[in-house]
Amino acid sequence: MPFTGKKKTGAPTLGVFVPCDPRIDKDARTRAFNMGQMTAALLAKRLRLPDGAAPNLFTCSRLVDSESTADRGAREMKEAGAEGLIMVPDTWFFPGKTGMALTAHFPPTIPLACVGGNNAPKPGVVGIDALVGAYAQTGRLCPMVIGNTPETGLHPEYDPKTQEEIVDLAYAMLTRIALQGRRYVAVDTDSMQMETALNHVHAARRFFGLESTRESMKLFADMLRKKGGYDPKELQALHDWVVNVKFKGRIFSNSEDITRLRLDIYTDKKVKAPALAAADEQKLDEGLALYLIIRNYMRDVNAIAGGWTNQLAWGSDRRGLPMTTADIAESLFNSTEDHTGKKTVVPFATENDIQALLTMIAYCYLSGGRPTLFMDFRKVYEPWEVEANAKALGLDIRKFKNEPWIDRGFIDGNNSGAASLDYGDRWFLFKAVESYFPGLGFSVAYLSPKGIKGMAGRLGFSDLSGLFTMVQDEAQSIELPAALAERVCHASDYTWPHTLLTFDHVPASQAKMGMPANHIHMVTGLPRRRWQHFSDYANILNYRWENSPEFVDGLDRPVPMLYRINGGETAAKMLLAGRR
Repeated sequence: MPFTGKKKTGAPTLGVFVPCDPRIDKDARTRAFNMGQMTAALLAKRLRLPDGAAPNLFTCSRLVDSESTADRGAREMKEAGAEGLIMVPDTWFFPGKTGMALTAHFPPTIPLACVGGNNAPKPGVVGIDALVGAYAQTGRLCPMVIGNTPETGLHPEYDPKTQEEIVDLAYAMLTRIALQGRRYVAVDTDSMQMETALNHVHAARRFFGLESTRESMKLFADMLRKKGGYDPKELQALHDWVVNVKFKGRIFSNSEDITRLRLDIYTDKKVKAPALAAADEQKLDEGLALYLIIRNYMRDVNAIAGGWTNQLAWGSDRRGLPMTTADIAESLFNSTEDHTGKKTVVPFATENDIQALLTMIAYCYLSGGRPTLFMDFRKVYEPWEVEANAKALGLDIRKFKNEPWIDRGFIDGNNSGAASLDYGDRWFLFKAVESYFPGLGFSVAYLSPKGIKGMAGRLGFSDLSGLFTMVQDEAQSIELPAALAERVCHASDYTWPHTLLTFDHVPASQAKMGMPANHIHMVTGLPRRRWQHFSDYANILNYRWENSPEFVDGLDRPVPMLYRINGGETAAKMLLAGRR
């Protein structure tokens, strides 16, 4: 079978085939077939799953130029286990006899795409338009990329811009099929019983293909008390890495004094951490053991992500027996390292906020396994408030006139504990404040460095439409003068991580009114149009910020033809969801 590279058991499989005109000459047929192989090779090189592995790429062994070759090609694709189909025409072709004839052998839910160049001699572009238009009239989504290739030659390489567009589209398809049937663990109730964090069991299955395992916290409390569910030797190795490597000299058990005295831990490297008392060592180990317990449980049920309710019954309700905070465990899941070295990111949501978790899962897969930051949308600083705080500190901020936060303001992303270590460059552990978490334990903390660029946003859900909607924008982390940064961090929860964010296209005054919940998320390496392609495959709505253009070349994907002929993206997705 013509796989690009060795077939990997269990990996998602994308199928590539080339529809073409049966009347073309030998060289044109060779060129067309090469286009399919080159496309598969490009995707095998660029696409990655969160564990770093490439998906399977299968290229049909023959050109599809008739009903009979379509039937044989479909059999090949089925035997190869293709879960998404990418059509790569270089010439005109008869849609009903080729592309549509082949895809008719598959369920109507299989993701489709059509990509090619814009050449004139035997134009594939008219075939793409005809095929995609035909699918649209049947109510079926088939996004397309019509890019640029040389008009002559047997090996016409896509230009760099076209390559990026194809990779973004293919990543969206890969994510949609890679999530099908996968599982997340939701431990206990939704986030502090907030309606914006419900575990949408049916909607997660319908739109993301995700299953969920719902588990009681009692199981984990029992294992923690029994010192079971983990290897004591591994706990010691994890403890040594935390205390003597990652957080060496930066584990603070005097959090209440730090907040009361407003000590500047993040920017003053002279502040020394006190020695840990035996009781603090015990609480630290409980939090680390909890990480191993949850990790092992998730492995047992083959879960790719999880959520945990830290507040209420577990750690803060004194009617029960408050347990150690899970913050450090959540941070380790969301990071690319732990005591074992480099590891796969496992999206993990504080407070069992499953809407947040769905955002994080999609962000992680679409970015090829990048860590996703979980944070509170804690405090929004408009430019006037930045200026007022600077003035109170006696700072002249005019020299920062070229910084984005001067004109647009910024958000204090106070991370609620589940802070990926990848978003910091100097890490701390702070003991939980007892009045808030009587179960005590430790949380990861840091002040993110300047220059982290990515996508920041969150999914919301509505019973009116029955759909998820994404609210997001490109964003970057900023650096404030030390005194101002410390003032901002002390204004919220100092002992939780802080990432100070500025949206690229949305001023803070507008952003503070736009988030659908109290938590937002950030990931690097995710182009906007890649998300949009995924949202089309998953039938998720996209919120367009006020006064923003409908389309920005290089950022947005063109609106699929299915939407163009059905009243636009929102109207078409409502129709697809069976809503009016």
